[in-house]
Amino acid sequence: VTLTSCSETGFNDDDYLNEGSYNLNWMESIPDDTPLSTLSIPGTYESLTLHGGPHMICQVWSFGTQLKAGLRYFDIHVGNWFLTHQSVDVRDGFWMLWQKTELDEVMKTALDFLETHASETVLLRLTLHGAYRKIIEGLILHLVRQHTAQVWTELSVPSLEQARGKIVLVQSDSFSTGIVYHEPGFPNDHKFKSFEDQVTKVKEYLWIAESICDRHVVLTDTTASSILTSPKMVARGFNSYLNDMVLGYKRIGSLMGCLGVITMNFPSSELIKNIIEINPCIQTTEPESEPVEEIQTTEPESEPV
Repeated sequence: VTLTSCSETGFNDDDYLNEGSYNLNWMESIPDDTPLSTLSIPGTYESLTLHGGPHMICQVWSFGTQLKAGLRYFDIHVGNWFLTHQSVDVRDGFWMLWQKTELDEVMKTALDFLETHASETVLLRLTLHGAYRKIIEGLILHLVRQHTAQVWTELSVPSLEQARGKIVLVQSDSFSTGIVYHEPGFPNDHKFKSFEDQVTKVKEYLWIAESICDRHVVLTDTTASSILTSPKMVARGFNSYLNDMVLGYKRIGSLMGCLGVITMNFPSSELIKNIIEINPCIQTTEPESEPVEEIQTTEPESEPV
């Protein structure tokens, strides 16, 4: 079977999300004793990098809108330029440009959402940047201690019952509080070569995730960019392939929802919903496409941003 990607299914660069596309309580029907690692969880890469120019921006929705869309994993980069700064700035992961919000505001948004939607959990991976990482870590831990009952900081992977209504912290190379994740392939491998290479790589990563996510939280990062291709350009071309892969898994229907965390740039509400519906107890619609074996790809062209 040949897959030719012609539409932008799976891609979205409109900052408006209509209420019909909300996925507010999608974890509600999943049994309490389900380990968090055995879920398929849609997430974003550089989740709050909404400012800074076309080769930097990775998302179009605000944090609150991403939560409403059903995203439950967030990759947050933080750092302070000044030693005396008492709050933690959210920044992009490369140039360290301020993203017009602070970590305490992010946590408040997440906790307010979880208070209203107590069936859900929110995974946060924090990556620290700059010369004052130890000080930033102390500020973060102080912030976490203010919400001890609402933040999971343990190393062990919680069951969904333990995680409901909580932020679950995920460790990074620069922040060692929270659960540990497994990332197939090479960490931080975001260099875009071709769509064919990207499809092959992500298919392999999802296969690995399927085989080990009963024991580990697995993170499959589907994003990429290069000097000539921005995150948005790659997402515009690649997200339709990812959507077809996800529909293939939905049609198989035998995974018990075990693909782990899938991070994306500029995902559409349809792609998010399809990832959610891989989980047990949630499938509600028939997928429209078959699993695919052979990939035909078209390289990205320059586009207005």
